[in-house]
Amino acid sequence: MKRILLPTDFSENAYNAIEYALHFFKNEPCVFYLLHTFTPSSYTVGYLVENPLPDGMEDIGMMNAQRELNKIEERIKDQYVNSKHSFKKIAAFNMLINEMKETVIKENIDLVVMGTNGATGAKEIFLGTHTMHAIKNIKCPVLVIPSGYVYQKPKELLFATDFKRVYYKSEMRPIVNMASMIDATVRMMHIYDEPKLSIKQQYNSGVLERFFKNIKVDFHVIQNFSNIEKGIQAAIDELDIDILVMIYYKHSFIERLTREAVIKKTIFHTEIPFFVIPADS
Repeated sequence: MKRILLPTDFSENAYNAIEYALHFFKNEPCVFYLLHTFTPSSYTVGYLVENPLPDGMEDIGMMNAQRELNKIEERIKDQYVNSKHSFKKIAAFNMLINEMKETVIKENIDLVVMGTNGATGAKEIFLGTHTMHAIKNIKCPVLVIPSGYVYQKPKELLFATDFKRVYYKSEMRPIVNMASMIDATVRMMHIYDEPKLSIKQQYNSGVLERFFKNIKVDFHVIQNFSNIEKGIQAAIDELDIDILVMIYYKHSFIERLTREAVIKKTIFHTEIPFFVIPADS
């Protein structure tokens, strides 16, 4: 039984990510956790730490959140009848990332599925603030669904790597499990500065091959572009990729992107789902 966390701010962007998850796992027994958090917008975090809420405010927020979560569940059950799926609703007076971290641990969550942009839906933004913080702080794989992306069964996964780091079985397991479940091919891409791999890179490449021995996998080598973002986008287009996969670790490509001061200024704008796996510390 898979346990999938679905954060929602009740926007259509968030519901689009929920729909993707329902399609993706339609043949898998799953418990979906619909999560909404709330805080009074008129109070700062510092104020809330040192002062109690005005009487009744938290109760009102909880009632509103529960009502909207019930609507989401009803909408899902009207549109998607699946006896393999069950739902639990979580409404919490808390910061979203804090509640997500607690829920991932408490409920032994396997995967978080969320949208890129939240309620704003601004397409020029690569990752919204909540999505960025989830990738950086939650020790659980996160599948990010771009705004407006319409589900189609994934056939090709692109795993981008420079082979400069040893990967662990715990990091590769989510990729292997995903590829096995949907019978997809993993395209392992290396963008190189030098055409010949170093001894270290050769060793790391061999380790990865052993992890993927029971699934369909192809290795692709792309000569260095002016930057890695363009190289990845070229590979996505050329190989007709359905999901981009990366490991989040210090100095990785995705770690660099999430450190950008203004994310919308980055030139990388993936239009396909983005599967980010936290590094095993």
